[in-house]
Amino acid sequence: MSVKEPSLHKNKVAIVGNPNVGKSTLFNQITKSYSPVANFPYTTISVARGEVTIGGTAFEIIDTPGIISLDMQSEDGLVTRDILLREHPELIILCLDTNNIKRSLVLASQLFELTIPVVICLNLVDESRQKGIFINREKLELLLGVPVIETVASEGQGIKKLIKQIPHAALAKGKIQYKSFFEKGRREISQCFPSDALPSDAVVLLLIQKDPEIETYIRAHYGKEILEKVKKAVDKALRSTRKPLPRIIFEKRTSWAEKISQEITERRIPAPGRAGEIAGSLARHPLWGWVILAGVICVTYVVVGRIGSGIIAACLDQYVFYPLNSAIGRMVPWGPVREFLVGDYGILTTGFANAVGTVLPILAMFFLVLNVLEDAGYIANLCVLTNGLFKRIGLSGKAVLPIILGFGCKTMATLTTKILESRKERSIAIFLIAFAIPCSPQLGINVAILSLFPLKAFLIVCGVLISIEIAAGIALNKLLRQDAPSDFILEIPPMRLPLLKNLMTKTYYRIKWFLVEAVPLFMFGACILFFMDKLYMLNMIKKFIFPVIVSFLNLPIKVVDAFLLSLTRKEAGSVILLNLAAGHQLDYVQAIVGTIVMTCLFPCFANIMSMIKEVGIKAALVMLLVISVVSVIIGGAVNYILRLPLF
Repeated sequence: MSVKEPSLHKNKVAIVGNPNVGKSTLFNQITKSYSPVANFPYTTISVARGEVTIGGTAFEIIDTPGIISLDMQSEDGLVTRDILLREHPELIILCLDTNNIKRSLVLASQLFELTIPVVICLNLVDESRQKGIFINREKLELLLGVPVIETVASEGQGIKKLIKQIPHAALAKGKIQYKSFFEKGRREISQCFPSDALPSDAVVLLLIQKDPEIETYIRAHYGKEILEKVKKAVDKALRSTRKPLPRIIFEKRTSWAEKISQEITERRIPAPGRAGEIAGSLARHPLWGWVILAGVICVTYVVVGRIGSGIIAACLDQYVFYPLNSAIGRMVPWGPVREFLVGDYGILTTGFANAVGTVLPILAMFFLVLNVLEDAGYIANLCVLTNGLFKRIGLSGKAVLPIILGFGCKTMATLTTKILESRKERSIAIFLIAFAIPCSPQLGINVAILSLFPLKAFLIVCGVLISIEIAAGIALNKLLRQDAPSDFILEIPPMRLPLLKNLMTKTYYRIKWFLVEAVPLFMFGACILFFMDKLYMLNMIKKFIFPVIVSFLNLPIKVVDAFLLSLTRKEAGSVILLNLAAGHQLDYVQAIVGTIVMTCLFPCFANIMSMIKEVGIKAALVMLLVISVVSVIIGGAVNYILRLPLF
């Protein structure tokens, strides 16, 4: 296998499976590239593509979002279905979860009806065997008539065998057989299409199930006249039996999956050891779960604030960047150039040194903690723990996933709201993500700022941000029109010890992402501030908003620089606050107020664009206006309260 230059045609290989079965890990192993992975569902919300050459043939490998069933209407599932129907890949790598083989086989029964060659990957066999579940690979291969390979993708086991089998993918022979009256109706529907462009059985079955997206697909590909003929044939088929045909389809698939799973599954007494199960149970316990969450927050505070900022960043600044910037300042004789490079708004001081010397070590520590929580499976348990709280603000437990992902990247979290079926839920979640949730880079800087003051500062900021998020959710729940509520169904992955190699790999790629995408923006932001300062625009802005920043919020006017920089990257603005706090230019109350307002005021430009994409420009602008006004009011209120004699 080797990486090859893009060719005119690449055989497309779609990796398909239920959420959290290891598709992205498999993609990374096959392509030697990187797609984000974590031990909780819906990690993949976008499509990753990579190219490999196997036996002289170029293959484009596609990592698709998890899908439960072809007929489920979640937006992430529709992305995968569109790839299968519109791009029609040459073959599918079907990733089955050996811990839940029946559910995986229900999806398999639908994919077989697409008439696309398949290779089956039995993933997570190490976990299932620990639970006493053994899958007979040979028998499954015989029953289905397609290659079946056992893998442990996280450790690279079985990957070479899987790659060798890709060119040998086959059409499944063990498909479901329906009753004669059903087959007759299916044939009559198929006859409505041109004989040289017949749809797959999967499409016909979706038509019988009255799938609106499929009807749109038929109209686009075959025209309105054929769609009308198809609808009449579908209605005729639906009238041919008292029992609803969609129910017949569901029952046949379920019974087929049950029969196959019984034939290939052997259950033995599992090896002793329930540490992961006990840990997961405690993590979502109504009492101990919150205690554990408090412990996680404390550990993050120490690791990020004390080690990342207090030790590593301080050493880098003292022994690397301060001497380096001083040396550059002495070497450059031209005043304007020297000021542009290492002045107050220099691209090396405000830009590069802040990004790499201050933010990077803090982020590295925070990413390490976050990666441990993700790979250990803690995030899914946290979703269950907070489900009751989220119901009170008009969100189902499923909304916990994008909200928690907001602590990683608010832009991606906003896009992840596609998994929410209710428009009301999506609007509330998008607002809350943009409002008082700091993304991982900003969260790391916030912890570093507050670690310079007594622990009470950290607790106050956490309390205020949590309180205003809950209050905003309750208000939106009452203001927005109710639509159909969605159920909270989430498979909880097993708690497991993270692999050191995977932790380091994920941390490396997240740091690489920061260096590639964020550092140039830091320098660009510093450059903008430099020219705004020289053109006296910065002074004009400061004079205009002086009453708000200094009089109302009681913050130093230098904070304006932080607010302007945060439009490019939130952490770029927060690092200005960190420098002010480290230089004793912020007192205890100012640090609290500045951190709260910086977190809430407005999201970065990328998140603003994702908001516009999801809810439209009008709704997004209304959200941003409300967020900005409320953030300033809250900051002023906190400043007033904390300066009362009582505090």
